[in-house]
Amino acid sequence: MPAFTPWEKSELPDPPVFRAREWTKLIGPGLLMAGSNIGGGEWLFGPLVTAQYGGRVLWIATIAILVQVCYNLVIQRYALYCGESVLVGFLRTPPSTRFWIAFYLMIDLGSYWPYLSANAAVPIAAVILKRLPTAADGALVRALSYSVFLTAFVPLIFGGKIYNSLERVMVTKLTLILTYLGAIAVFWVSWDSQWEIISGLFRFGALPETEFSWATLAAFAAIAGAGGLTNIAFSNLVRDKGWGMGAQVGAIPSAVGGKTIKLSHTGKVFDLTAENLRRWKGWMRLLLRDQMALWAPACLVGMAVPAMISYEFIRGAKNIEGNAVAAMTARAIADRHGEIFWFLTLLCGFAILFPTQVSNLDGISRRWTDVIWMGSKRLRHLEGNSVKYPYYAILVGYGTWGLIALRLSPNPLALAIMSGVLVNIAMAFSAVHLLYVNQRLMPAQLRAPWPLRVGLVCCAVFYGGISTIALWSKL
Repeated sequence: MPAFTPWEKSELPDPPVFRAREWTKLIGPGLLMAGSNIGGGEWLFGPLVTAQYGGRVLWIATIAILVQVCYNLVIQRYALYCGESVLVGFLRTPPSTRFWIAFYLMIDLGSYWPYLSANAAVPIAAVILKRLPTAADGALVRALSYSVFLTAFVPLIFGGKIYNSLERVMVTKLTLILTYLGAIAVFWVSWDSQWEIISGLFRFGALPETEFSWATLAAFAAIAGAGGLTNIAFSNLVRDKGWGMGAQVGAIPSAVGGKTIKLSHTGKVFDLTAENLRRWKGWMRLLLRDQMALWAPACLVGMAVPAMISYEFIRGAKNIEGNAVAAMTARAIADRHGEIFWFLTLLCGFAILFPTQVSNLDGISRRWTDVIWMGSKRLRHLEGNSVKYPYYAILVGYGTWGLIALRLSPNPLALAIMSGVLVNIAMAFSAVHLLYVNQRLMPAQLRAPWPLRVGLVCCAVFYGGISTIALWSKL
């Protein structure tokens, strides 16, 4: 059973100073997570709800992203202070480590289903078949989902520090998809459609005028931004980026090329001297910029642009099954502007979903690796570079489960909706727990200010409320 040792003491490094020649230092966890988070929600549920209900429900995404900014800033503060994942912080609180491990394994169930691989297989099948796949093509889609899932492990094996590999993948993804979809939205989407989506982001409280599914809206809320325990990755990535006390703790190395990269078995904190408090304020400005100038805008744009396109091209679509909404959009664009856009749009869909599956694999393995590495007495004699062994052991175990889950899964959209409702519950509860960790484990001078604490309460109410309504509507 994990037993976490007391934090060690070290010096808080200076925050980076940004200069024109060093603009790449702006690429932090916010941009990496934005690349990861523009995935199932933006490509599946954004187009799904706007095609059926119009832009009037997109305010749900706006609220989801805003409350997640509060959540993200608080967990990043924790990582900057001690270099630990906030999941380890959760486990340091009463009643016991054993209780919280069982609890978070249970409420994290919604993230264990590899629905992104199942959905990413559909555009590949459509390219092969030169049409939308049907139920008769289930064997092909399932075989492709296995291939997509297994291929997602490859970027996590090479590259030295795993963070660096993920950063390259996500920056490339953002550049390609926002360029392609942005061009379609600017040149081929009417102003009326653009305004319907943009205004919908701020039409708070509006609901569809026709019959609608609360479960679909709950899943839409779940995958807008990050959602569920996925946000915990911000604390891991702050450390692995080397921000704050992460520079003193280390990072998780890849299997190939990471011999010199090590991770400490315990967190490290700093004395509250005047100099360290000055440096802390600099790190806080960096976190705020990372969230407000990079992550939140990228998530909103990533949600709005595919929604504009689906509203323009397949407005009013009904009885959409599987993840056919993406393929239907591709077909509609091709019918108006040429067959080449059938393939390009399907390729774009794959480019959105596949990297997000890579990030999800890493996120699940990473958060539980930290628990084992920092809590297991049996592993404390190992050198820091050996942290890759529990990381890849978890990855292999999850890979085995993922193949089984893909075999047992219902249609991709049903699986995504089910996962969305579950991860909302995880998000709501962890927001309350995070508030407790902030008050109990952080020094008074470094605790989140009251607007962020209020934001955590709003996060719990929002996610808990929408999933409660969705579950109640099914009774």
